[in-house]
Amino acid sequence: MFPFADDAPHCNRCGGELDGGEEGCPRCGFNPRQMGLRVSMALLLVVVVSMTVVMLTMPFSTAVAPYLIGLAAGSFVLAVVTLLVSFLATPSRLGFIFARF
Repeated sequence: MFPFADDAPHCNRCGGELDGGEEGCPRCGFNPRQMGLRVSMALLLVVVVSMTVVMLTMPFSTAVAPYLIGLAAGSFVLAVVTLLVSFLATPSRLGFIFARF
């Protein structure tokens, strides 16, 4: 190891020292996996709401439907990516992605 390097991982939210691959920070309670799942569920809710609006307004107006379908597709892709990243995240690894939420 390097004598001058700090090998101990640190929490991306509070900066507390961690032992290793904890799922949550023992100092501040930050758990990026739970936060990632919440963000992913919110994005999936956007998909459901936008597709519901498309289905309910389809007989009346088709001008807004392509935008709502694009919003649903983009939200779905972001939800899947967020879900995959949240399974890899720990407070010291990839936690900075969810530290602002």
